[in-house]
Amino acid sequence: MEVSKKPHKSSKLFRFDKVLFTVMFIVLPGIILDGIVEYNEGGFGFYFNRAALTFIIVTTGLLFQKSSMIRKSRLLTLSVYAIVLGMMSTIFYGVQDPNFQFEPFFLKVEVIVSLLFFAVGMLVHFRHIIFLLAVNFVFIGLCMFFYPKFPIEKFGFYGVIVSGGGLMAYFCQRMLVQLSRKVKEANRLISIKNEELKEMNQSKDDLFRIIGHDLRTPFYQLRSLIDMVDEVDNDQERDDIKSMIKEAADKGNNLLEDLLAWGNIYKKQSQVLLETKEISVIVDKVFAFSDLKRKNKEISLINKLPRDLKVTINPAMMETVMRNLIANAIKFSHRGSDIIVKSEKIGGQVRIAIEDKGIGMCNDSLYNLFEKEKNASTSGTENEKGTGFGLSIAKKLVEKQNGILEIESEHNKGTTINLYFPFNMSA
Repeated sequence: MEVSKKPHKSSKLFRFDKVLFTVMFIVLPGIILDGIVEYNEGGFGFYFNRAALTFIIVTTGLLFQKSSMIRKSRLLTLSVYAIVLGMMSTIFYGVQDPNFQFEPFFLKVEVIVSLLFFAVGMLVHFRHIIFLLAVNFVFIGLCMFFYPKFPIEKFGFYGVIVSGGGLMAYFCQRMLVQLSRKVKEANRLISIKNEELKEMNQSKDDLFRIIGHDLRTPFYQLRSLIDMVDEVDNDQERDDIKSMIKEAADKGNNLLEDLLAWGNIYKKQSQVLLETKEISVIVDKVFAFSDLKRKNKEISLINKLPRDLKVTINPAMMETVMRNLIANAIKFSHRGSDIIVKSEKIGGQVRIAIEDKGIGMCNDSLYNLFEKEKNASTSGTENEKGTGFGLSIAKKLVEKQNGILEIESEHNKGTTINLYFPFNMSA
């Protein structure tokens, strides 16, 4: 856990922050340099005090932001308006100062305003460009009032240049915002498509595993029956085995058709279609499918589910779940033992239990059972082989039907697979 946290910390530490960079490395140094210039020219006079007051306001805002009392956008907005209004307010003092040089001051204000248009408009919100334009027009109006002898053409020239730059910044920012939104939307759609593609690939892989896993049973039955043909001499027994071979082939063919039909639907739909069905009918069908396997090991399959018990499930999925769980139970059960399927209502849920008295699992095996998608295949009580996908497939399909799969097991005493589904009282 420690290894995964360190990169996150370092990435946060060195992440570039445009707003704080602007305030700390552009705004504050600019105010300090302006104060030094004013001090060199007039000492601790009005102009120096104006720069000092602006510095105090911006520094206080920075401290508030570091204490999380204001947002970074508010800090930059405060800094910009403190600088602009502080500079513009100098006009009221300048008209009383006979040494005041109006034109350099006016040009300085207009240059600062044009620069701050971009800062506040790009980093905070483009509405501040309009606000600053309005403030600048008021400032130019005041300058024209206090300095009527100053050529009106220059007022117009500076006003047009600054206003034009501000409007260009406004429209550029609007365009960038719209472009940014389009890029975000495109990225969102790409992300959705990527997730859909991942789900489709996962569904395809699951389907191949399910089909491959379930088709093992009919092929196993066919092979066992074919081996039996050579071992019997009685024609009647041979005819019986041939009938069983035909039955096993039909079961395998029907299973393959069912799986392919279900797979086609499952592949096309993002959500699983659920129906309220009698669960005991599905278990009977699975028992019939597993008949040869259980006969070979003289195992009794006992269905204790009430005939009227209905659960909201996907029938094809539930068949696949039961086929896998019953096949596992037969594989790990001792010859001549029982496998029981029973149910119990617990609050708003119904518990369906598949119980065997087989070899069971130790605590370590049980704990690590679903740590990997595929577990190492364990040989059965009579050396039966498997793929290692059975329980993983069953768990996924149960969860897709809004159910929960849990396992209780004790070494050499047996295993109980519990399936929990919401219980429909009206069913």
